[in-house]
Formats: sequence, C-alpha cells, structure tokens
Amino acid sequence: MPSIDANGINISYDSVGKGPSVVFVHGGYGGASSTVVPRDEGWVEGLADSYNVITYDRRSSGQTSYPASEHTLDMFVDDLAGLLDGLGISKMFLIGSSAGGPIALKYSFKYPESIIGLILANTSSRIWAHEGRLAASKELEKRIALLKEKGPEEAFNILRGDDLDTKPFHLVNQKPNPTPVGFDTTRNQKIKRLQHALNRESKIKYFAGELRNQAAYLDSDVTANLGSIEVPTLVVHGNLDTQVPYDLGKELSVHIKNARFVTIPEAGHGVMQWPKSVSAIREFCGEIMSLQKG
Repeated sequence: MPSIDANGINISYDSVGKGPSVVFVHGGYGGASSTVVPRDEGWVEGLADSYNVITYDRRSSGQTSYPASEHTLDMFVDDLAGLLDGLGISKMFLIGSSAGGPIALKYSFKYPESIIGLILANTSSRIWAHEGRLAASKELEKRIALLKEKGPEEAFNILRGDDLDTKPFHLVNQKPNPTPVGFDTTRNQKIKRLQHALNRESKIKYFAGELRNQAAYLDSDVTANLGSIEVPTLVVHGNLDTQVPYDLGKELSVHIKNARFVTIPEAGHGVMQWPKSVSAIREFCGEIMSLQKG
C-alpha cells in the first residue's frame, strides 16, 4: 500500500477506481488483528466502477504508524484531514463504519464544506456511552490506567497479553453476530495463528496501540451536535447488529436533519459486507450527483 506522511505519522492508504471520491473510515480499534491480516474490503468493488474509493489504515491500525502516545478522536480527525490534503481531495462522500463513525461525524462538524454526502454504517454518536458498554467501559478504564501507570510491557505482562484472544474483550459476552453469505469463516483462525507467531516486541506494540485506540472513545458522545449536520446523510444499519445496537443507528437518523435511514434485514455488524448496503450507498450517491448535475 502507498503511504503519506501527515499529522506526525505515516498513513497507509489505497485508492481504487475513478470518479468522485468516496473516503472510507474503517471500524475496529487497530492492534495486531488489523495488522497481521488486511481488512476485508470486498465491498469496494461495488463502487469502484463509478467512484474513486479511498480506504486507509487509521493510527495504530494496519500498516499505519503506531505512535507511543495518547490517541484522541480529534487526532483521528486531523489524521484524516492530513491524508486528504496530501491526496489533494477537497470534495468527497465520507463513509464512517462502526468505530469510524464518530470520526466521520467529528470531521463533518469541522469540515462540512468538503462533504458531498455523509454515510454512517453500523455506528453511533455514542459508541461506548450507552448501557450495553457499561461493564466494558469500566474494564477499559482499568486497563488504560494500568498502561499509563506501568507502561506497555508491564501492562502487557499483567494482562497476560500473550493469551489475549483475537475477539476484543468488550465483545466477549455478546451474542453471536450474523455474517453475510460467503463470509470467510477461517479468517479469525488465521488471525489468531499469526498473532501468536509475532515476536514479543510486536505483541506489546500492538497491544498498547489497541488500548490507546479504544481509550479515544471512552468519554465520547457527540449526540448533542448531530442537529448541526446539514449535508445529505445516509444511515445504514443491520437489524441484527449485536455490537452497535440497531436502536443507536435509528437514533442517528432521528437527530440528523432529513437523514435517510436504511435497514439491512437479517444483517449483523460489518454491514458493509452485505450487498444491499452497497446498493443503498450507490443509490444515495447517485441521486446526489444527479441533483448536482441538474
């Protein structure tokens, strides 16, 4: 993947297709699982015939830098702005998926003039600040405090980082999440095998990077600012999502003026992998482009 130096880090990105820009802010919290195996972005093919689709690895994710410093949502927004500036992109459709949603929202608050249309996929304005995450939030606070007090290596030792499963701790007690037809069921097994094969130094770096990523979301709730969004907005959510509850997606559409809400039936989290989501996004973007040409 090519990369750009921006906001003090090296950001890896990919660019596929030609046409108006569609920029994707991915979900997850980085760490080893995002680095040993690239994210599955098969949905890109469904847009690349008409759009230039930009995907990138966020700070402490994938092939982008893992800086040993605090991470914040504002920092993620500045990373995105730096990447777009480096690529010369001044207008775009912006997609925020799952943990990428709050970043897309905060970017839209700061740079509304650059957004042609905003797409929010299986996400929320308060992705950790809801009842379903209370226990996980308390546990995360303890882990972050330990990281700050003891440093990455000692925190890794205390939390038995070598034994941490590929499934994030905040999802351990959640119900199984439906997966789309054709989903690679061996992917998680491959990730787990490659994680365990990493050397100790890499495990510690990725462990700390994931915690710093998660810490950026702990106290974030931008619900009160949703009413300021005036750009055309599409909210896409699976009705069987067990990671970001369906009602939180509906909440977004209620607070954002004239937002279009699309339910993907029988879909779980990772809703971008369902073809109906890509169809809804194509229709949304196509309508906006037609209106602009008219």
